[in-house]
Amino acid sequence: MDKKYWLLLGLTLILGFFSGMFIQSQRGADNGEQFYQTVSADSEHLLEMGETSRVNRFDITVHEAYIMNEEDSQYVVVDVSFFNTADEAREIPLFNTLVVDEKGNASEHESMHDDQRLVGGQIRPEGLRRGTIAFKVEPSSHYEFSYMDHTGKGMATWNLELNEEKEG
Repeated sequence: MDKKYWLLLGLTLILGFFSGMFIQSQRGADNGEQFYQTVSADSEHLLEMGETSRVNRFDITVHEAYIMNEEDSQYVVVDVSFFNTADEAREIPLFNTLVVDEKGNASEHESMHDDQRLVGGQIRPEGLRRGTIAFKVEPSSHYEFSYMDHTGKGMATWNLELNEEKEG
């Protein structure tokens, strides 16, 4: 009987320990902290259009950007190229791209955009692929295009100097 008593007591202590860890993790997850990003047109760390940045074995260049209006929606369209500097074929992960406006609102790419040259497939070693990516945005006086590597090996951000509007 003593062994069962001590085993039950030990299991109760272990259960109490893990439930305390769970409760503490829930408190830590909801402590009111929020992540936010601010952007500034005079930021020193922004690349200009035409400049190239290497992010985890991709040389990325933003060539042009423009506003496109389509059915009561506004899009920022970014003309960008990816050069694969790796020794193996790689796919362009478009989910790593964002356009951020002056208020810090981030927009993900629209996968139904007409230009599909950057979607799917692979780029051979030392291969280059160029195309446009569209982002549905709210009107703003300033936009930035960012590419972040999902492995944490880098990020690059370009100041988008928007050309005249194009009708979709």
